[in-house]
Parts: sequence; C-alpha cells; structure tokens
Amino acid sequence: RSQATIHPLRAMSSVTDSTTSWTKSSWRSRPIKHQPTYKDKKELDRVRETLSGLPGLVSFEEVKALRNKLKDVYEGKCFYLQGGHCAETFSHCNKERIQPMLDVMSLMTKVITDYTNVPVITLGRMAGQYAKPRSSPTETVNGILMESYKGDIMNCAEPDVKGRIPDPNRMIQGYFRSAACLNFIRSSTHVNNRVTGSMLQRVRMILGSGGIRSCFHPGMVGFGEDGKFKKISKDILMNPAHQLKTPLEPGQNFFISHEGLLMEYEESMTRFEAKSKGDEDGVPFNASTHMLWIGHRTRGLEDAHVEYFRGLYNPLGVKVGPGTTADVLVNLVNRLNPDNEPGKVILITRFGAEKVSKDLPPLVKAVRDAGLKVIWTCDPMHGNTFKANGFKTRDFANVVKEILNTVDVHVKCGTRLNGLHLEMTGEDVTECVGGPEELTEKDLPRCFTSACDPRLNFQQAMGVAFATGYALRASYNETKQADLTCLPTTTNVKYGKVFGLNKAVSKMVFGTLFLHKVAKPFDLLDHIWAHGVNAFDTAAIYGSPEGKCEEILGAWIKSRNINLDQLVVITKGGCSGADSKWAPRMSSAQIVQDLNGSLSRLGLQKVDVYLLHRDDPTIPVKEIVDTMSGLVKQGKIGTWGVSNWSLERFKKAVAYAKASGLAAPVADSTQASLAKPAAPVWPGTTFMDPKREAFYSDNKSGVSVFAWETLAKGFMTGKWTQEDVKTADDKPYRERTLIKAYCTEANFKRRTRAELLAKTKGVSLHTVALAYLMQLQCEMFVLVGTSKLEHFTSNLGAFDVSLTQKECEWLRDGGELHAM
Repeated sequence: RSQATIHPLRAMSSVTDSTTSWTKSSWRSRPIKHQPTYKDKKELDRVRETLSGLPGLVSFEEVKALRNKLKDVYEGKCFYLQGGHCAETFSHCNKERIQPMLDVMSLMTKVITDYTNVPVITLGRMAGQYAKPRSSPTETVNGILMESYKGDIMNCAEPDVKGRIPDPNRMIQGYFRSAACLNFIRSSTHVNNRVTGSMLQRVRMILGSGGIRSCFHPGMVGFGEDGKFKKISKDILMNPAHQLKTPLEPGQNFFISHEGLLMEYEESMTRFEAKSKGDEDGVPFNASTHMLWIGHRTRGLEDAHVEYFRGLYNPLGVKVGPGTTADVLVNLVNRLNPDNEPGKVILITRFGAEKVSKDLPPLVKAVRDAGLKVIWTCDPMHGNTFKANGFKTRDFANVVKEILNTVDVHVKCGTRLNGLHLEMTGEDVTECVGGPEELTEKDLPRCFTSACDPRLNFQQAMGVAFATGYALRASYNETKQADLTCLPTTTNVKYGKVFGLNKAVSKMVFGTLFLHKVAKPFDLLDHIWAHGVNAFDTAAIYGSPEGKCEEILGAWIKSRNINLDQLVVITKGGCSGADSKWAPRMSSAQIVQDLNGSLSRLGLQKVDVYLLHRDDPTIPVKEIVDTMSGLVKQGKIGTWGVSNWSLERFKKAVAYAKASGLAAPVADSTQASLAKPAAPVWPGTTFMDPKREAFYSDNKSGVSVFAWETLAKGFMTGKWTQEDVKTADDKPYRERTLIKAYCTEANFKRRTRAELLAKTKGVSLHTVALAYLMQLQCEMFVLVGTSKLEHFTSNLGAFDVSLTQKECEWLRDGGELHAM
C-alpha cells in the first residue's frame, strides 16, 4: 500500500454528502449489507411502530456525558476500556452472567488506572450486543441448508430451519432484554463497589502463582519487576475486597455500547432531544445505547450504515482493518464528524499481531496530518482468530503482541493509543489459548460457550489489563521536559522582539494560508522548525473548510510535543470567510467566539499573538480594546494586534489603551514588499506606505510589523513580465488583480536593481527582496508561505544577505550606487 499522506483538501472533496439533508430514514435510499429479509412486512411495520413508541433505554444527558468524557480521552486525561461478549444471547440476561462481566471490567479499570495514573472510562459490549454480521448468509448443518445465525435479535442460534428465519418480534425481545440488563447494572452499583469472593480468590491465585508475570511478550522487558506491578499485586493480595474495585457508575464512568447493525431496530430507537421548549425537531440520538460502532464490513462511505450514523449525536466507533486505505479512512471520519469535534469518532483498529506494524502507520499518519480529532483504540481480537481442534480461537500471546505493536506505532507517529476494545467475559471459559493458565487447544472443548467468536476469560482479561497498563505507562505519566521537541541550538535564523511577549520570535514567520493543500504538512512543519523558525501565522478562516489550517498546525504541535516555551503561534479572528466576503466580526461576543474556536482547533490554552483580521469602524476602539485587554488578563492571549486597520484607528486604539492602563495593540499585519503595490491589493486590506513605515520606525520598541505578500505573490522571484501587463485583462480575476497591483513601471525597475544586486552578491533575487524588508528601521517580521521544503530552505538564505542602508535606499528609490 502507498505510504502517501492524503491531504485534507482532497479528503474533503468527496464528502459533500455530509451537508445534505438527513433524516432517520434517509439510509433507506442507500446500498445496505448484512440485513435480514423479513417475510411478513406488516408484522415488521407493527414491530417498528411498537419500538418507536417505547421509552428510550438511555437518556440524551447520559449520551452527552459520555461525549464529554471522550473529550478527556482524546486529550489523554482518561483511558477507554470497551469489552464484553462477541454476541450477547437472550439467555445471558441474568445476574450469573452480568455480574462477573462487571467485576472483571472493574478490576481491569483499577489495574490500568494504577499504571497510567488516569481514570478509565468503561463501556460494556452489553445490553444490546445481539446482532452479528456473518461472512455467509447461509450455512449447511447436517446436510441441511439454512440461514446463518445472525444474533438473537434476528434469529435463533440453534440449527433449526424454521428458527433461523428472521423474526421481527425478536427486536422487541431484544429491547426488553437490554432494558433488563441495563436495569440490573443501574440497580447494583452497591454490589459493584466490592469484588465477589470467588473472583478475588481467582485474582490472588494467578498473582500468587506468578501466572500473570510469566505469560507476556518478550518485548515487555522488566515486567513483573517494576514498582507499579509490585504495588498493584500487593494491593490485590493484601487489601480487603471492598478496596480493590473501581466502582462502575452508569452514566458517569460506565456506559453501554453495541454494533449498530440491524437498521430496522436502530431507526426505531432514534429519538430527538428538544433544544428548547416546543422544539419539534431537536438533536437526533440513538436511545438504545450510549455508543454504537460500525463494523468493518458495513462502513462503506456511500452505504446505509454511514448515512444513518452521520446524523446521530452519539459517539461513533468505526472498525478499521486490512484493506483500509488512507483516503477512505480520512473521508469516512470527515463524513461522520464534519465539525471535527474531539472524541466524536473512535477508530477501532484490528489488523492482527503480524500486520499491524506495517498496515497501521500510514493510516495513523494520514488521520494525524489531516488534523482529525479521533480516539484511537485497539481491537486485538478479530485479527488474530484461527481454527484449532474444530473451534475458532485466539492466542493470548498474539492478543498482547498486537496491543504492544499498536502502542509502538502510535509512539512512533507521535500519537497515543487511547483505548482497548475486547471480546471477553468474567467467566472461566476456555475459548482462547495461552494466558496465565496456559490453556492449549485440547482445553477448548471443555468450556466453549460463546455464541460466536472466542472470548478472553477472566484470567486472560486481567493479563491483558496488566500488559496494557505496563505498555502505556510512559505514554501517560512519564513525559519529561527532555522529550519536548525543541529548536536547534545553532541556526542562521535571526530573532526579534514583540512587545509584551517574553520569548524570541523568528524574523521569518511561516504563513499557513495554504497548509491544507500541502500533501505532507507535518513533514513541511518539521523542516521549518528544525531550521530554527519558531513563529507560525494562521487564522480562523484559513483552509477548506475554514479553520482546517489551525487544526493541522494544532495536530502537529500535539503530535511532536513541541516546546511551547519556544513556539510562537499567531492567529487571527474577527473576520468572516469568503462566503460573507470577509465581513468584519468585531463585536465583543464575536471576537471571543472566534478566539475560543481557534484555541479549540489549535489544542492550546493560549495563543501568543492574536490579530484582529479586519476592522469595523462603527465599533468604538474603546469596546475593542476593553475586550482584547480582558483576554490578555485572562491568559488566553499573550498580546494582540491588528491586520488591515487604518493607521488612524490603530493610533486611536494605542492612545486609549495607554491612557486607560490597558493592554495596547503591539502588532500590525499589513502588506509590505520591495515591490510597492499601486493600491491596496485586495478589498479591505492595507499596505506599507511611507506614512505607515515612518510611524513603525518611530515606534519600533512598541509596535511590530508582520508583513504579508512579502515577495509580491512571486513578482520578486521573477514572475510576470511587461507582456503579462498587456494581456492582464484576459487573465482570471485573481491573477489580473495581482498583475495590476504589482506590475508597475516603478516595480519593474526595483526588480531590475534587485536582480543586479543579487548577481553581484552571488545570491538569489528573492533573498535580496526579503533581506530588504528585514533590514528596514522598524521591527519587521516577514511572512513566507510555501508548500515545498526546498523553497523554504531557499528563503532562509535571506538571513545570510547583508544590505547597507544605502543599498536599501537604492533598491527602493534608485539613483546612484557604488560601482557594481
């Protein structure tokens, strides 16, 4: 498979359906897989009507609570543990089956929490996991052809021709079994606060015998001898039962989940949470469970399941396995989560122990580079299934190996494994080989009770918890300052000062306007940082969709663990996008809203420099300065400035702030180049004229200039000739506008002089143009945007170009210069 990263613009190009009309039944017009064929359509309609009228099994508030918890999981503040039966059966709905599952998940939570020092959010594959996709719609049993078993909610497990005919009434049975299971969980929290005696005895037995310590992958060097293991073991071996479990509180740290497969059931369980009193529409959510996932077989981008799930408020899981391509995955995440809300989508990877190290990295990098805020979890079960002694089984060693290899992939990609997805039980089944009891293939017939695929038993599940906690300990609680990605100790880059900011700022700033179009944006950002450039300019409206460039930059900062003490982030707000013709958004509420959106996309608590991208002269400077000064005081911004304001308004803002003892604007972002535009290049923008330059020079210590279009959109690299001026009216609007702005007679002469000086000094034309700006008398920072590593490296050559004051004046005005 190609390792190429799919850039966000391409990824978004095929997800236009995410904005089309959605209803709870719009999936019916799409292709669909793995659904039963019900013969009695009237009975199906009656069942659907009945289910639609029954109360939801979960509340919107509980789903909302899970969404909030998953934001913490995404940020590394919590871990995610999802486990339960491969396929629940109606007969599982009793205390003897439910309680052991709760017990083992609670103990696993304790182990993982003790290792990682973060709380665990637990989701049971229970109270609704009654449907299963099958590789074949039919099977032959004792010479008789019949439908395959597809889960108790569709047909029966027993090999009976009549019983295998899908019966819609089973959906109602599934609803009430789910309700009963959930009711037991909700009503037994007092029981869940302690470990049952038999389970405690089994835990102590495998710890005391060394079973846990002896069954791990060779890569776990030091396991069993580390302090964490010894402390956890001592707690379990010595402490009273009531101190050992982490209580599972439904709706707080414990939630239910199932695969959303049977679409007739899922649609019937769709409810709408009113946004306000009298609201007849509301927010759609599935009230049968807190979280649903789409299986590997049913996640086609244009298929029915994705169409239904994209409209739900519930968090959504997606199984990701062999054959998944980077572009398909990025498009799928964008379809399910177009607003890129952190924690809305959980990617559940299932490749197998031998394939994950090769197949997973390209997908992680593509999602990472697209700036998508997903939760990564590992399903180490489905990719490791094989047949032995007449049974499907899994080897515990391969389960652990896939977890370890997945952790390693995320470490190398600068991401984090956020969770586990397991098929397991709290019972003493013999369905998977290996583990603390060293089960073999001969043990499989002894107690194989799964309705479908093999599950980890209690001892094996505890072993996985220890292995996972050990593997993740560094990811969650051993990040050190030395691990931060810091600037190089030697560089030719020069740094300047922005008033009010207590860190150096590189005189060359990388502009991210077109970052969303870069094929491998992280590689480009790595290259820029590694050369010593620490300042990055972005904006709330940059990218497609708007804000995408901030998301990419934020994802890079997070994945590379960039040293924030050295990083300078400049972003802009207060301006609408192209659809609103860049209209100003300058009320106090709009400024705060834009800033909060930028902080969220960047994943930062604070930006260093916040610029107001447009001005609204109808709003008094007092209101604007009061708002911005308040944000400085709150610690959300380090300092602030403006972009595209008139010089008079800027001076008024400075004067009012100083007179009132408030934080004054200290930066102005305007167009500046050796090539002087004939007029403002774009509507509503400003440029460096002599009056503005004089003001900047006189106030060098208090005002910094961030210049954009520093190479005049390529004019100062040799782009455009006199012939282009003659045919300008025949060119597209954007190019025509640039030619008329920059291709003046005076600028052609300036370029000729710069070419002559560059030739004399043995450097490139564009480095002379950039050096000219950086050697003006004001505190100048030049913005440079590029999509190619070699272009940016070439731009850095400007720091090696030395110009005298007389040379700068000659470049600008002409006249006499020393002999060339």
